[in-house]
Amino acid sequence: MIVNGNEIEILAPAGSFDNLKTSILSGADSVYFGLSNFNARRNAENFSKFEDIKEAVDFCHLRGKKAHVTLNTLVYDNEIKDLIEEIEVINKVGFDAIIVQDLGVINILRQISKVPLHASTQLSVHNVSDAKKLKDMGFDRVVLSRELSLNEIKRIMDEVDVEVEIFIHGALCMSVSGQCYFSSALGERSGNRGLCAGVCRLPFCVKDKGRYDLSLKDVCFIDYIEEFANMGIASLKIEGRMKSNEYVKSVVSEIRNKIESGKYNKELLKDVFSRSGFTDGYITGKRNNMFGIRSEEDKSYTKAAVDEIRNKDIHEDKVKVNIKYDFSLGKNACLKMIDEDNNRVFVKSDIIEEAKNKPTTKENIEKNLLKLGSTVYHAENITGISDENIFLPVSKINEIRRNATDKLDEIRLSKFPSYDIDKLTKLKDKIRPIGSKNISVINDLSILDDFILDYFDETYIPLFDISKLNKDLIDKYKDKIGVEMPRVYFDDETDINKNLLKAKEFGIKKGLAHTIGKIHLLDEMDFDIMTGFGTNITNSYSVDLLEKEIRNLRNITLSFENTINNINKINTNTELSIIVYGYLPLMTARNCPIKEEIGCKNCNKNQYLIDRMDKKFRVKCNGQTSEIYNTYPLCIFDKLDRLDSDINKIFIFNNESIYDIKKVITYFEKKEMINNATRGCYFRKLL
Repeated sequence: MIVNGNEIEILAPAGSFDNLKTSILSGADSVYFGLSNFNARRNAENFSKFEDIKEAVDFCHLRGKKAHVTLNTLVYDNEIKDLIEEIEVINKVGFDAIIVQDLGVINILRQISKVPLHASTQLSVHNVSDAKKLKDMGFDRVVLSRELSLNEIKRIMDEVDVEVEIFIHGALCMSVSGQCYFSSALGERSGNRGLCAGVCRLPFCVKDKGRYDLSLKDVCFIDYIEEFANMGIASLKIEGRMKSNEYVKSVVSEIRNKIESGKYNKELLKDVFSRSGFTDGYITGKRNNMFGIRSEEDKSYTKAAVDEIRNKDIHEDKVKVNIKYDFSLGKNACLKMIDEDNNRVFVKSDIIEEAKNKPTTKENIEKNLLKLGSTVYHAENITGISDENIFLPVSKINEIRRNATDKLDEIRLSKFPSYDIDKLTKLKDKIRPIGSKNISVINDLSILDDFILDYFDETYIPLFDISKLNKDLIDKYKDKIGVEMPRVYFDDETDINKNLLKAKEFGIKKGLAHTIGKIHLLDEMDFDIMTGFGTNITNSYSVDLLEKEIRNLRNITLSFENTINNINKINTNTELSIIVYGYLPLMTARNCPIKEEIGCKNCNKNQYLIDRMDKKFRVKCNGQTSEIYNTYPLCIFDKLDRLDSDINKIFIFNNESIYDIKKVITYFEKKEMINNATRGCYFRKLL
């Protein structure tokens, strides 16, 4: 679509073939869908058989539309064979783009696929450094975090020459995508694995029971299409691979209406599906009144709206063709067809004979040549020559027309060639560094003292607390101290760079970061790098990619959504670490649920959310993001014999006193489980 002279794509969801057809016929420029595995909506109908996938992609390409495939979940080493088989299908059917989250999948695709790569929103792309590094890694497009404002999006676009895709309509997760572990911790189904249990849609409150303090309204940014186009945004993405045909039809149609006429029916969209209405809080930067649930009243409006939409005709954008024919007596019947992309076909048929009885008129010839209803084509113009006293059976005219459209189909589809998969280079056997460290990560500088710094081999403190660090501790322990970058940071990164420089002035050389962009910032400044759990590393190919991309890589924290058996099999030349103790951060949110219910004035670090089972989840707000922690600490001290001895052990301390920390260490040294603790995902069945 063209808006203010700028081309912008409407990208629609396709959870099924019906959804796909509805999206395309309603006016979407592209669709995105998943195959059997490795997509972030594994509970959608999706596409599994090769023939169905090929038919779906061809359906798009014949109409001049694009098909993007989602390969945007975390993958384990024992699934690589299945992943490669899925990539083989992707290569053969001619997809236009692959949407990816897992760094290991990126590593594999760069070797065995030529399909353009789009960085999934699950990669937590929320700042310039993230977009820039992904561009350098070969991504053609980045899908930005949904929490960004217009100004924040513009900053990224001004500084990074990469295509940008944003969500324009649909459901909002409370957490920044890729940084939510609520479902795996409470529902034993990982959102990073495409099986989110939707825990945030359940009741949570600070004080008043019956509230839903983690449930956001859906977004509707259709009013901002002109701003998006003027900024140069490439794609407007609609969320909804689990939604109905009527939902897809209405959203695509109303976006088209807005682009073509400047008007759209927002009330209709609200009735089709909303959670107490819509919000534009993120895009405007005015993040109030963003919470809502799917009420019974909402559901009652939907039924009437769905019936109305179902009965509305779809006006398909057909491919325009010009038809030229020559049906001269005594010559072969000839037909030329030229489509809007200047693809040309020429077909011949039998020699035209003189009519013995009723001649075939020019009117009848053109009437039958124009019968393109069952094809993707619409005749914009028809011209030709036909003698007056000729006879040509209707069946023969139809045959000539079908031959022409079939050949045109072939040409249009031939522009998307399939190719055989290259052989994946098998990872060489690597030698994991010998030795196991005990590492602490603290987010409250007031507890940092000689005891912690003496006991742990390395200790990481918040980057923005570097100025508060006791000078005596720096002088004594600077080789043990590292700085942890904020996992999610929406502001300009100038302050990050300033504080990194200050850390270097203090002689601190270690840095911990959770996203690929922040890791790269550390690399540029020659810090010894430890990657954090937010990088979501679950397989050997992800480790291999980090080893290729990051010059000063020293230590990799593996995802706590992995199992011990898988962890022990990771192939690496770099130190590996896992979290063995700590209250895990289950969600990183830009909206503060405490502020929503009781306001900032009453907020302090000991505020809690309470679920329907009366479990308490501590919430810590830093003014930019809120971190929601698990009710129980992770602890696997009694199972450490199951862990390879050369894997580092990380202790996260975020609300413990020195007394608490000493107690934790006592349990650790005795290899005993702490009361009321959880072993997390490490010993569960993989989901």
